Parts: sequence; structure tokens; C-alpha cells
Amino acid sequence: MREKIQRIPLWGKILAGVLSVLLVVCAGGYGIFHYYYHQMNIETGEEEVERGEEIFDEDESALDLKPIDPSAIQLDSAVQAKESSDVINILVCGEEAINDDRGRTDSIMIATINQKDNNLRLTSIMRDTYVKIPGFQDNKINAAYHNGGMKTLVATIKENFGIQVDGYVLVNFSSFQKIIDAIGGVDIKLSEEEVNYLNRTNYISNRAYHNLHVGVNHMNGNQALGYARVRYVSKDGQYGDFARTLRHRTVMSAIYEKMMKKSTLDLVAMIPKILPLLTTNLKKQQIINYLAAGVTVRDKNNKLRTLNVPIDGCYKITRVRKMSVILASPMDRNVEKMHRFIFGTALEQEGNKKGANITVGQ
Repeated sequence: MREKIQRIPLWGKILAGVLSVLLVVCAGGYGIFHYYYHQMNIETGEEEVERGEEIFDEDESALDLKPIDPSAIQLDSAVQAKESSDVINILVCGEEAINDDRGRTDSIMIATINQKDNNLRLTSIMRDTYVKIPGFQDNKINAAYHNGGMKTLVATIKENFGIQVDGYVLVNFSSFQKIIDAIGGVDIKLSEEEVNYLNRTNYISNRAYHNLHVGVNHMNGNQALGYARVRYVSKDGQYGDFARTLRHRTVMSAIYEKMMKKSTLDLVAMIPKILPLLTTNLKKQQIINYLAAGVTVRDKNNKLRTLNVPIDGCYKITRVRKMSVILASPMDRNVEKMHRFIFGTALEQEGNKKGANITVGQ
């Protein structure tokens, strides 16, 4: 069994998946989009961002881990960020906010439209990944947004993973169930152990929905949220938060399959339900261009592939301060895999520009 790491809420990752899918499959309805674009929270990048107080988690699960002195961990910046005119990368994040304070991004994903290789990709960066945060102390990557807003998170991804994103979309915690319900729910296959767990615990908060059965279930937003949060039940040989991440990918695939079956009119009808829930720095014409590119790629190859970072076999779970963290080690192998996955043959044209390295002292 793999070592357990701190519970990683995945509501935002699934929500991010919904938004990423909408980006790459939505076609038509530009007149409606023009109207509802202004109902989104649009950020220009010139907004004053208040510096957040740096917070370091105190994880109970970290007590069983061998501690490493933060000064012994050397995180080197990426030499040069990778980008390509043939590849569109949108950072899609889910925020868990408490009260009115800026929260943390419990989901961090890069939605990719690769026009050279004609493929659609989703790369998920685990929230406990220990990284260099420009202007702040090294911390879990989910702290970057809390510390300095989306500009800091974008800079963190560029510095550590060598990827320059083309824009971002941010969603709020409370939006998850609404968006799942807006697309008409998702179909998920459950094992007997998963059914028993979900029907008897409060992971599904509305007890009226404790009616799941073994096999394929059509889940509403409340049920999908509960399923996405489960980590104490194994799945396909995975345990803990690795099992939760696998459930995240399962829901993502279900969302994509659902969206692929919808007509253009159905997709257009979702615009007024979805757009007001978003915060973005993308301009109107950018979104229209990206939607068009996504539809073109989808029509040539509608298979959606996902990647989880750190990748299998290239990470260490350890304790830094009182935190349970994931060290993407060796970092260069993680970055190389990310770049190959995201940019494909565009790398061969422009060269492989590696991201940061990580060195752990003795």
C-alpha cells in the first residue's frame, strides 16, 4: 500500500474538468456568449492583489514521515518556459474559500488544445506538490493562489514546470454541484464497497440521494461530489488520495462522454448557466478563438487523455515543517513527461526546454 498523504479535496478538480470540457467542446451560440461574457468576473491583470498571510499546514499524517529540513531542499527555477503557437494551454483552478477570504486552489489543471497533433489533454498538478513560489517561501502549490492570487500561481507553474499558460479560469467551491446538475449529471460505475460506503456516510450530504447501487449510476451534483471526495475505499489497486485522484479521472471521462453526446443547441443552452460562475483573464475574442480551435481538434480526434503530476515513480512523500508534502523527484523527469504530454511533436520543432530541478540534501 502506498503511503497516505494529506486528504486532497477533489470537488474543485472535477469542477475544473467540467470547465475544461466546456472549453474544448462548445460550438456555436456566439451571440449568446457575447452577452453572457460580461456576466463573468473578468480580470485584466492590473487589479491590486492583496498579499496573503503565508500559512503552512499542520498535517496529522505527517507525524509518521521522516522530516526534511526546508533548507536542505534546493528548488531551481526553470531556465525557460515552454510555449507554442500550435498549443493552447488554459490554467483551470477550483478555489476552496472560507468566508470571504481568498482560499487555496484545491484543484490545479492545465487544459490543452494541441492543434498540431490534434489532441485534447488535461494535466492535473497535485495540490500538495512542494514548489518554489515567487516572492514567498517554498510551500505546497495550492498556497500560491492564497499568497498572491492567480498571477502568483501562473508564475509558480512557469517557474517550476517550465510552462507558460495562455490564460486562466477560476471557479468557486459552491459552483461544483450547480455545474454538474447543469450538464444533466454524470454516469459512474460503482463497486459494492463504494456503494456501501457512500450510502452509509455523509459524503453525500443529502440523505435522499443515498440510493446508489452496484454498477452504473446516473449521479447528480451532490452524489458526484460525494464520490469525488472518497479516499478511504480503494479503487483499481489505488489507495488514499491516489484512489481519489483516480476517481477524479473517472468523473472527468464521464463528463466528457456526456458532453460529446449533446447537441449544439444543448451546449448553447448551458452558456447562461455556466459563465456567470467563472472568473477569468481571457478576453472575449480569445475565448471565441479557443472554442473554435477546440471544436476543430475535437472533430478530428475526440479522445480526451489525462495526466497526473507528479507522475508514477517520480515523487517522494515526506515531511517539511509540519506538512505532509509531495516532492516531484526527480523533477526533470516530471517536467519532461509534462512537456511531451502537452506539446507533443511541437517539442521536436522548438526544442525541449526543461523546467526546474529539485535537490534534497542529506
